[in-house]
Amino acid sequence: MALIVESKYTSLWSGGVPYAIKGNASGFEFVITSSKLSIPYSLKDGEIITGIILKVEDLDKKEYPELRDQEIELILYTLLSNDYLFISKSDWENKFREYGLVIAFYISAKLKKATKKDGTVLNLYTKTDIKA
Repeated sequence: MALIVESKYTSLWSGGVPYAIKGNASGFEFVITSSKLSIPYSLKDGEIITGIILKVEDLDKKEYPELRDQEIELILYTLLSNDYLFISKSDWENKFREYGLVIAFYISAKLKKATKKDGTVLNLYTKTDIKA
């Protein structure tokens, strides 16, 4: 079971990657309400969320099935009542960039676990799938 997230054509964060996560994050992110992730699991900026890619498509609706079922790491940044889940710099460089996904793209993923800064691993929504 997991937290299902999707981004309606993610593009680069307008002001650059937030300073608190700059070293690990690309500029591409999902936005979800904090009530679905950081609040119930007591997560903080910079913690890592791991999931599985469900679907990726570019602006022309071309799908990238070779990315489906690959693991993805997202870096959490909270602001007001939203959680911003930035695709890790490593995943963006090694997966998305190499397919030319450099401006904007649609992505959905199934988030399975969160790794806190102290190393604690939390499985997300272990009894049912929740849609963000």
